[in-house]
Amino acid sequence: MGQLVRLAPSVTATAPLARNPVVTGVATNTRITATFNKPMSPTSLNTNTLTLQCPAGVNIGSSVGYDVASRVATLTPAANLPAGTRCTATVTTGAQDANGIALPANFTWAFVTGSSSDITRPTVTQQVPAQGAVAATNTQLSATFSEEMTPSSLNALSFTLKTTTDNTPIQGTVSYAVGARTATFVPTNPAPLPINTSFTATVSTAATDLAGNAMLAPKVWTFSTALSLDTTPPTVSLVNPDNNISGVCINKTVNATFSEFMAPSSLTINTLTLAPSSSLNTPVTAVITYDAQTRIASINPSTNLTTSTAYTATVLGGAQGAKDLAGNALQADKVWRFTTGVGECQTPVALGSATNFAILASAAITNIPTSLITGDVGLTPDTGANITGFSDPLTCPEVVGRIYAVNSSGPTCALVDALLLSNAKTDALAAFTNATGTARGTPTSISTNLEGLTFYPGLYESLTTIDLSAGGILTLDAQGDPNAVFVIRSATTINALSTSQVVLSGGAKASNVFWSAGSAITLGVNSVMKGSLLASTAITLQTGAQLEGRALNQGAAAAAITCDACTITVPSP
Repeated sequence: MGQLVRLAPSVTATAPLARNPVVTGVATNTRITATFNKPMSPTSLNTNTLTLQCPAGVNIGSSVGYDVASRVATLTPAANLPAGTRCTATVTTGAQDANGIALPANFTWAFVTGSSSDITRPTVTQQVPAQGAVAATNTQLSATFSEEMTPSSLNALSFTLKTTTDNTPIQGTVSYAVGARTATFVPTNPAPLPINTSFTATVSTAATDLAGNAMLAPKVWTFSTALSLDTTPPTVSLVNPDNNISGVCINKTVNATFSEFMAPSSLTINTLTLAPSSSLNTPVTAVITYDAQTRIASINPSTNLTTSTAYTATVLGGAQGAKDLAGNALQADKVWRFTTGVGECQTPVALGSATNFAILASAAITNIPTSLITGDVGLTPDTGANITGFSDPLTCPEVVGRIYAVNSSGPTCALVDALLLSNAKTDALAAFTNATGTARGTPTSISTNLEGLTFYPGLYESLTTIDLSAGGILTLDAQGDPNAVFVIRSATTINALSTSQVVLSGGAKASNVFWSAGSAITLGVNSVMKGSLLASTAITLQTGAQLEGRALNQGAAAAAITCDACTITVPSP
């Protein structure tokens, strides 16, 4: 079944993400972007047609630019946004495409700022072709980043390709896909690339994130070409929700997993649509995201779907459809149907201004060198003197972020900001209350030991302790939904023993995993944990423990957070 190509322009992706519920913890120095499904008139995108209010009714002074190659409008605030504030961005009907056709209705989305600005440098987390790979001569290159980038900073000067032997430049066009965090280089001369040739690709430090932070060093990799073209069309290998399933939660995102890496620019609201089955020509308002690492594209509806209603999802095939990185299109439309129920899926635990913290403690922070902590570190109400053990108190090189204290008795590198810490601690307490609240519904009861189990998205609870045996593995399987949420809570303690692992599969993300404990959480020696930890008392990361998440505790009984040569990384959204 074909889809009618929309004539009017539409917003197809945003940063911060237009999500239901809204994204929280957004850096106060971020830029705002809106991607369109077709080329736009640059002069129609200005401070009158792309606006920002923080809070509602308070206009933020800004400038607006448009990147033609990426079809992205970017709003740059004149000053940092207010912390802990709900902001509303709007693209108005004054925005027009290149043919003068106006946006048919205002597109509005909201987000909540965090406690501080973003000073974390972006990195390249995946590149295609991979280092040392042998690629088809008609391949396109892609670089996926750890966070959203400024689209205009990804161009033919910052993303380049040369032959390895003699450094002959390859001409090409560069674009950036918001929602995929991916830049794509399309060779144009020569095209296809020469056979049996080695190439060197470089993303330079001119590439910056939405806060203006540049990469610490260029990303350079090499690959070679094979003797042939890639002519194999991609397929959709998995859909979520599954075809013909009923009772789907009304806040569900709709997902398609592809058989190979896709061209992010081909994944728009023109090529991925969701509509009531009774009204296929009136698709729901949504934005599109694409996870290049899992090859999952998601339709993110702006509002909840209608209860007890049949819906049809479509990935468009053919010349106007979704394409892989060699330009091969899906051969035919992929169409599937499902029916909603009346309830909601689990939603992420809103961390608010605590989002930016890798460690947020109440009683003390004890570090045993050498650790690597990516994210902010904060202690309140205890004094800064109880932040101890960092290997160099002048610069605190083990922290890629900021250290906050309530007074000047802490490490020399610490910033004194009692109000920021108080607000973050209040939000951490609210997050713990939210994670453990009855409003999340009836949990699935779990036994004490999680070794060898697989959890699917949802709410899980033990009325006693939760343990993961030494060397044991717990798998969290999102079943092809990168927006799936896991909330796992214990009435007492959570103990992940030495060398145990929490493994993410099926597109699961650490940013959507939350652990809450009525008392303490302990991560054993060389254990690997995914998700944010919310504890009532102590959190201990023993020697070599790795946490992709956050260690947050709160309340009068909260004890120390200890990190022994551990690694903590605040997860990407």
